[in-house]
Amino acid sequence: MRRVVIASAFGVVFCTLAISQMTLAADDPVKADKPAAAPPDRVVVMYFHRTQRCPTCLRMGSYSEEAVVKGFAKQIKAGTVEFHYVDFQDAKNAGLTNGYKVGGPTLIVAQVIGNKVKEFKNLTEIWAKNRDKDVFLKYVRDNVTAYQKAESKTAMKREAEGSAKRAN
Repeated sequence: MRRVVIASAFGVVFCTLAISQMTLAADDPVKADKPAAAPPDRVVVMYFHRTQRCPTCLRMGSYSEEAVVKGFAKQIKAGTVEFHYVDFQDAKNAGLTNGYKVGGPTLIVAQVIGNKVKEFKNLTEIWAKNRDKDVFLKYVRDNVTAYQKAESKTAMKREAEGSAKRAN
């Protein structure tokens, strides 16, 4: 049991480092709207794909991008939401691939607090929802929104703690 906990903790730390060092590919759709420095609290969405993609994988990538880029345009511009395509077969992405235990096309939503991955979710239901675009988009957006709400609560709590310390 202890080995599992240590391995899980190592995976989250490694993913945190990988996300903090992630650079956008030249064809990344949100590169132009990304601020110079990412805020310490944000939601990062990553669509992991193979180098060669089938029509279903292309569709899921397109739907994932649309869900995030069109659903969170203001947040992307502010840097509080990010979307990335990650080729999990490319050796340069091995850190992310191993950290999130990716073995096939996968959509990950990660909540980053203080530049560290607090938690993440593998949106496994994309496979069942890929035939209905509206249902797929809603599923992705709902998960991003859930992490945004949690992020907002954490930021408010941190601000209140800081105010209390300054008052003492």
